[in-house]
This record gives sequence, structure tokens and C-alpha cells, in this order.
Amino acid sequence: MTWLIGIAVIAFMLAPIMWILPSRRQSQQAAVRESARSLGLSVKVVAMPKTRRERIRREDDVYGVCYTRGVHNKRSLPAWKYWLIDIPEGEGDVVPCSTEIEALITEFRGLLPADATMLEFSPVGLHVYWRERQADEKVVAEIAQCLNAIIDKGGLEVASRAESTE
Repeated sequence: MTWLIGIAVIAFMLAPIMWILPSRRQSQQAAVRESARSLGLSVKVVAMPKTRRERIRREDDVYGVCYTRGVHNKRSLPAWKYWLIDIPEGEGDVVPCSTEIEALITEFRGLLPADATMLEFSPVGLHVYWRERQADEKVVAEIAQCLNAIIDKGGLEVASRAESTE
């Protein structure tokens, strides 16, 4: 009986330690996000972009991640947003991009995961918003390849004229 009490006491002492350890899913997410950082992407947990209807209805935020490939521009380029999912006409915050960029997005769309919702370009960089449902290192490498291709081929990372003439 004393052995049983001793085992129960030890089990109660170890239980809080087990709560601290990350789950298998959390460990996998950490590895995927570390892989993204090693490829030059910054990773943030964010509220996913909402359509106009979702904002008017004040629907709850849905959280996902935003992977950003930073750009280093001396002069500012126009910002744009491109929805990767089908939304009703007039529902999305669309800041149009050029037809060249739209063609590049269409060309490289196959590299992005199915649950990616939006591509956005800002002075900080090119962002992709997604839910990380089928996240693994291969998917992250394809995202990095897609973002790099759009930035390089779309001329989204340009030096100032003084730098380009030197």
C-alpha cells in the first residue's frame, strides 16, 4: 500500500511537468517556422484578412500565420493586395496590382498551399497569409520559392538610381 501511495505522489508531482512540454503538433509547427526563418522569411501569427462582409458583421478573428519575404527598397513602390481565394465581387479589400504582377501570381500560384488566402505587397515586403494546415518543410520551401520569384521577376526589390549606376 505504501508503494501505491508513493507512486501516486510521484505521478501528481510529474503531472504539471507534462503540461509544460509541447505537443507533437506544436513541435512540428516550431520546426516548420524555424525552417521558414532559415529561408529568409519572417513568421508572425496574425488575424487572417477579412472580407468587407466579415468586418461589417464583426465576425470573430480567425488566426493564421503571415510569412513575409522582406524587400529593401530605397524608393517606395505601390502597395497591393491580391486575394487567392474566391470571394464575391466587391467583398474584398482589393488594392489592384499591375497586370505583370497578376500574371506572375497566376504563374506561381501552384507553389502556394491551398489554404493560402491573400498575397499582399507593402513597403516591408511580400506577405502570404495562410492557415498552416498541411505545413511541412517542403511547403515552406515552395512558399519561399514563390515569393522570391514574384519579387525578382516582378521587380519589387529595386535599388535607387544612384546604386544601379555604380
